[in-house]
Amino acid sequence: MLYQSEGVVLDQNDLGETDKLATIFTLESGLVRAVVKGGARPKSKLRGLTQPFTYGLFELFRGRTFDRVIQVSVKDSFPLIMEDYEKMVYARYVAELLITVLPERTKEKSQFEFFLAVLKCLEEKGDPWIVARWAELGVLSIAGFAPTFSGCVLCGESTPDTPSYFSLENGGILCADCIERSGSGTEDSGVSQVRRHGEILKLSPGTLRTLQILSSYAFSVQTRSHDFHCPRVNAVGQVRDEITMLMRKYVSFVLEKRLKSAELIESIEDSRG
Repeated sequence: MLYQSEGVVLDQNDLGETDKLATIFTLESGLVRAVVKGGARPKSKLRGLTQPFTYGLFELFRGRTFDRVIQVSVKDSFPLIMEDYEKMVYARYVAELLITVLPERTKEKSQFEFFLAVLKCLEEKGDPWIVARWAELGVLSIAGFAPTFSGCVLCGESTPDTPSYFSLENGGILCADCIERSGSGTEDSGVSQVRRHGEILKLSPGTLRTLQILSSYAFSVQTRSHDFHCPRVNAVGQVRDEITMLMRKYVSFVLEKRLKSAELIESIEDSRG
């Protein structure tokens, strides 16, 4: 059965000697894997039309195991990402995150529209780090794994202008009072802390405020169709370091694995100190 859908290529791999297998996020059918016949041949017309981050109108033939790409009308190929090594690495990381959380052949309009917004922001913004953090929060939010930064996940109280604590297991902020009441308020009670709340990360007030701003951009993607705005926030020094560590750990905790592209992302971020 032939069908058409807007789509964006997330990944492409070899399939035999002459074909390629493209992972395409389509608007109508969600995540599909489609054979690109002859896609490994240098002169193939479809070879250049099914590269990662190609956005267009896809004509596909639905198969039992894999679909097949018949034709592509390209709308955008995001050249400013493909010409910038760091932006390309971050885009591949977000694409892998999407592939991991998306169920196959399930329509996910919000995720589709959000990912296109992320690609556009990566082209526009000079700092891909902030776009990547926004993308992580947005993808996880739509998938049902939104962390809570607005208040303590146990008592609901807003966090004061003092250091707060993020519990990986609870998926949100714990205030100092709840940490103390649970018997985990001192350095000597680290074992109790791990048992009750999983690993806990201490956050400075500046880090928490920055996460709250980023979250306000990310969580709105569930309610605002076609109304995504690149985050207008900056983070340096301790704030950037704490957010980087929190998101690395939280993404791995939620997915129960480490993404393959995470190592390259971390090497870029760590080299910048």
